[in-house]
Amino acid sequence: RPGDCLLVVGAGDVERVVMLSPDKDLAQLVSGRRVVGYDRRKGAFIDEEGVWEKFGVAPTSIPDYLALVGDTSDNIPGVPKVGAKTAAKWLNEYGSVDEIIANADKIKGKVGESLRASLEQLKLSRELTVIRTDVELDESADGLTPVDPDVPALRDLYAHFELRALLK
Repeated sequence: RPGDCLLVVGAGDVERVVMLSPDKDLAQLVSGRRVVGYDRRKGAFIDEEGVWEKFGVAPTSIPDYLALVGDTSDNIPGVPKVGAKTAAKWLNEYGSVDEIIANADKIKGKVGESLRASLEQLKLSRELTVIRTDVELDESADGLTPVDPDVPALRDLYAHFELRALLK
């Protein structure tokens, strides 16, 4: 996306990845001090503790969290009536979407009904929110070099998909 990027900062053998993006699903990649986010509005780095403060769950639980609350930017519907506090409470109590599903009959009230009505969608949403980090790549990072963009090809592509903002 325009405006999103990963910045790899090398220091000897240690590399630090800083994610510059408002995209919530990238919070699942935060790991120790090696992979952190950066909040441009606050001018602050977001480490594991920052993810806990912002979402109420660990970085590894972000896919489950987003599957429950939804993510409109990625067309993830979430479970109706489940907001941030409920999602964090359930994940801290049950540990994962799989365990929430296994215990869905124990969750009472309208929100429990909503959960039970959304179980199949919830499984798919969970799968769609996971960022795969185990994909084999044909190139190493060292083999990637920037090239000048093919502006006519990009213009045709943007026009085809009606990406007006990018056409400008």
